[in-house]
Amino acid sequence: MRSLTGQPLLSLDQASLDRVVRLRFPEADLVLDLRPRQGDLFLFYRDDRTVSFRGGEPRPLDFASPDDPSAGLGPNLRQAATARLRHPPSSEELGAFAADLLSTPPTGFVYSTRRGDTASFFAQPELGEPRIVFPVFWQALDLQLERRVGAIAARDQAAHIGRALARRERAVTSLTEAVAEAQRWPELQAQADLILTRIADIPRGASETVVEGFDGVPTTILLNPAVPPATHASALYTKARKLRRRLEAAPDRLRALQEEIARLRELQDLLSRQPDVAPYLEGEADALAPSPKRVRTTPRPRPREVVAEGYTILIGRSGTENDRLVRLARPDDIWLHARGVPGAHVVVRTGGTPIPKSVLERAAELAAWHSRARGERKVAVSYTEARYVRKPKRAPAGMVTLLQEQVVVVPGDKGL
Repeated sequence: MRSLTGQPLLSLDQASLDRVVRLRFPEADLVLDLRPRQGDLFLFYRDDRTVSFRGGEPRPLDFASPDDPSAGLGPNLRQAATARLRHPPSSEELGAFAADLLSTPPTGFVYSTRRGDTASFFAQPELGEPRIVFPVFWQALDLQLERRVGAIAARDQAAHIGRALARRERAVTSLTEAVAEAQRWPELQAQADLILTRIADIPRGASETVVEGFDGVPTTILLNPAVPPATHASALYTKARKLRRRLEAAPDRLRALQEEIARLRELQDLLSRQPDVAPYLEGEADALAPSPKRVRTTPRPRPREVVAEGYTILIGRSGTENDRLVRLARPDDIWLHARGVPGAHVVVRTGGTPIPKSVLERAAELAAWHSRARGERKVAVSYTEARYVRKPKRAPAGMVTLLQEQVVVVPGDKGL
């Protein structure tokens, strides 16, 4: 497999409806035979060498005879046939079921089950009413992948946010204790004043002494016997100044910590309710709760692509992808984003021509759907030409500023 590293993928082919896939590279073809219990992986090099994962030769693809399509049905499809017929199907009924599936264009059905969402390329009434129906099957699979990636990102972000929240709460406790100590600065300064005023009455090397206070009452002073009284007074002045500065800075620092805690709790709550938006919170979450550098176990998919009336609409799936869309957009492309909430950057490839209002509204619906405002009755969506979108230096991923914008209001439940 390492021999294919760095080579471009030229094409990906499937053998009819069989579970065999060929990936063509310049120097070899990688063939995946995905049949249960017979599966294998082959490399066919251009010099006629063949390498097999199992060390064997390619076996004939005999899923079923041409007149018996039911022989290729797996256990899930057989269960679906049983549920549809309400009894265990006969061979003839399985054949009719398989023929019906093969003659029907695959459609994307998404059902909610106890194990989460599941995608099907045909209707399965036994699973209840479909939650979403797509015109093509890949869109249902794409939605599942998006939610899986979002769930993984939400889990990771929630863990980092929890740790960051605990650190800030500890910082608030420490700051409260420090403020209580800092309130002693007048007392320390008064001790230093008294030492310098009564320095002639203080014996050298004493650890404590009693002198007349400014109010005429005898006062006990603790001293450092290792240094002269004047040096000890100077140290008290220094400490008093530090405590005073700490006390003056404490309200701003405490306010900042409380704001960060409130925002972290808000992010925590948002991730628990809408894990789908986790990829769009990467920049803000990392700014508040930096995560350790690690290798991603789940690759990020490419931007979602939708075609409306011949115009390509690209939808970012994360803060990083949002940045990339902005960077690669042409000046006259249209950029959209739901106002004031985390979400996807959407870019319409205009090709240098004005886009119809219906395409703009469709892109706005997609921006609303792929945002925290998903499902709301009305969502305000900002849009402008990409030339007016700027990425500030050192800004979190996905954060931009607009030199000018317009707003369109669309429903938040029509993004599919």
